[in-house]
Amino acid sequence: MSHDFAFLNQQGFIPGPQETEESFYARVDFCQDLLKHLTHEANAELPFEANDLASKNSLDEAFSLTDALYGIAPKWVPLFFSNYQLTPWHGGCAWIFQLNEHTPDAAFLQLRNHFRDSPSYLGIYQRKELIAHELAHVGRLMLHSPQFEEYFAYQTSTHAWRRWLGPIVQSSTESLLFILLLGFILIADLAILGSGNYSFIQANNWLKLLPLFLILLAFIRLTIRHFTLRRCLKQLKGLTSWPYHLLYRLDDQEIKQFARWTPSEIKKFIENASQKAFRWQFLKKLYLY
Repeated sequence: MSHDFAFLNQQGFIPGPQETEESFYARVDFCQDLLKHLTHEANAELPFEANDLASKNSLDEAFSLTDALYGIAPKWVPLFFSNYQLTPWHGGCAWIFQLNEHTPDAAFLQLRNHFRDSPSYLGIYQRKELIAHELAHVGRLMLHSPQFEEYFAYQTSTHAWRRWLGPIVQSSTESLLFILLLGFILIADLAILGSGNYSFIQANNWLKLLPLFLILLAFIRLTIRHFTLRRCLKQLKGLTSWPYHLLYRLDDQEIKQFARWTPSEIKKFIENASQKAFRWQFLKKLYLY
């Protein structure tokens, strides 16, 4: 297996903050043979059939997006076409997993079976953009940084409003809690109407303000994060010819710190960090010199 930094970087292998050089290369070797591990190892119980596996060139259409945006084209990632556990409005997902406690983190993609023969679904999802969206998650899988994760994934969209508004929800848990809140308010209203005691309706109206309040908080958080990312990107432009590629490879804490620092302070941090952390040896060699 090749251990050339530029090649591995282009394949979407980005060292995580806690990854040593040894564990990074172990993950590389495991992922480059991932399909063999998934199909031949006894403990790999995939919920997909053999004919669900897409051809090796199925990801190619998305690489024009991911390579231009983030400098990655991870050809090692398997793609399966299957509706397993997907809701009717869900186009696909990236599975981030370990086969067991002794194997490195890895990933594969799942898209609706509809995408096998069609480039779009429901007039909302485009296959090319959806694959690129999920590959953006795969490249950052070792960063474990949820705050800016959806921002990078939604930058693959061709719609400016989706690139800006898409990251408003940080996780599926937030979406679920919001839906549960709306359901609770609806049930409370129906219960009051069913009881015939209409005097409680006015007392219950304050509950209806909670979803609006949560949406307002989400907009404020989203605006702050967009500002932080733009500020960080501006600082990185003084250090590298590929500022957006480097931005994509930063974790949450680094993005927030670099947004506050000057380019000289960032460079000093990287110089010190690269003396101890393989991750910054890797990134420094590729982006600073």
